[in-house]
Amino acid sequence: MQQGKCENPRKNETVIPVKQCPVLFVHYGDEWIRGSEQCLLDLLTFLNRDKFFPVVWCNSQRMYQAVQALKIEAICEPFPLLFGWKAPFFDVNGFMRLVKRGKTLVDHYNIRLIHSNSGAPCQWLNLVARSRHLPLVAHLHSRYPLRDRLTLGLCQVSKVIAVSPPVAKQVTDIGMPENRVVTVANGIDGQKFNRARAVDLRTMLKLDKKDFLLFSTGSLIKRKGMDIVIAAADLVKKSGVPVKLIIAGGGSEQANLSAWIKQLGLEKDVFLLGERQDLPSLLKGGIDIFVSGAREEAFGLVLAEAGLNALPVIAPAVGGIPFVIRHKQTGLLIPPQDPQIMAEKIIQLYRDPTLRLTLGLAGKKHTRDNFLIAGYVANIQACYLKVIANPKCKLNWYSHWVITKPLLSLFKALGKLTHKHLCTTIKAKPLRSRS
Repeated sequence: MQQGKCENPRKNETVIPVKQCPVLFVHYGDEWIRGSEQCLLDLLTFLNRDKFFPVVWCNSQRMYQAVQALKIEAICEPFPLLFGWKAPFFDVNGFMRLVKRGKTLVDHYNIRLIHSNSGAPCQWLNLVARSRHLPLVAHLHSRYPLRDRLTLGLCQVSKVIAVSPPVAKQVTDIGMPENRVVTVANGIDGQKFNRARAVDLRTMLKLDKKDFLLFSTGSLIKRKGMDIVIAAADLVKKSGVPVKLIIAGGGSEQANLSAWIKQLGLEKDVFLLGERQDLPSLLKGGIDIFVSGAREEAFGLVLAEAGLNALPVIAPAVGGIPFVIRHKQTGLLIPPQDPQIMAEKIIQLYRDPTLRLTLGLAGKKHTRDNFLIAGYVANIQACYLKVIANPKCKLNWYSHWVITKPLLSLFKALGKLTHKHLCTTIKAKPLRSRS
């Protein structure tokens, strides 16, 4: 299969073993491998190939290359969205090409199930699935504004797989039946972490043995709240604690964060490592506490990864984080966007090494019991088998459509307004004589 092309099936048939179920995975994303990308790659890596034959259709070169490295069929093409956040906003021709292309891929590979690895592809996959009477599963890794939930058609799919209860709630709140939504926690490849060799952060950054190491990782974007973590580290330093903060990750806020670190005079106390591919090794590097300042987090896979390494966690109680971190058991949850309270909790754990150890060990057990890759893949495969076996999950042109609560409210309001207008018009109109 050539990049960006699908050969004519008559000329080049793809041979698929009879016992395997062909699944089309569709991923819409940026040129990076982060949360949802890594979750899909982990799923593909551990998918039971005796039962499923995966094909990946994506718009990212990075994702395309990573999938090919797994020796899985992949196609990479642009994905224009209707009413999206990036221009062009009304590329109807591009949208219809995606629908046509999707039907071609479905026919070429004899696809029996479509898996959308985010909400965006559902916009055109709903039409593809209905035209071919196939089940469509939407794997949601984040929460979407109401506008996107409606324009992407998230309530019109066969099944929603949500990574945490708050992600599931966003679709049930607007009318999606609960029996069409399932929560499956993300999973960690424990063996990958066991194989990783520790990076000695103190030696690498020339730190003192007495320094208290804080670590955070994630995209350097506003939503991840690295500015909040830096502000907390500044307050901790001013209290007299020999704190050092290490941040791994890259993104649009990197220059702003660097400038602010310099402004605060923290050049020798806060270290931006940039984008790293060796997170398992870094988490073994002598860290004392893992901290998160996220303003929004659908799940927080890295928090579970910190737990797997027996690191106590301080994180805000937002989104799916309370689903991963148990307050005062595996970590400490704090109010969002509050560097003062974060600093107080850092100081508390600095002064109480026994509590740090207790939280870390409990976090390790919690992760092993709930967030390992085997359970993640098994739950998703079980979902696939149920959806494929249930004829009611196949999308037809007039099935599975949900009138969402916001639209229903709008229709009711319009109905009341129309009724009121008619009544006013009738009362105001003079009666004509019948003579």
